[in-house]
Amino acid sequence: MLAIVVWITCSFAIGLLANALGRSGATWLIFSLILSPSLGLLIVAVLDKKWNKSARVMAGIEPAALAPV
Repeated sequence: MLAIVVWITCSFAIGLLANALGRSGATWLIFSLILSPSLGLLIVAVLDKKWNKSARVMAGIEPAALAPV
């Protein structure tokens, strides 16, 4: 029973971390619940922070296709 509670708690933590990094928290929560929280943490940690368009413009980061020539 304790293992199930720890599994679910860690999965929620992965969802919160993914949400903080701009990813879908619900998707990563479900991924971690189905497969494993440790695998979810590993993948979320490897992925870069997802930038939205307004944050890219404010930081001066534009995709290569939109950059002036």
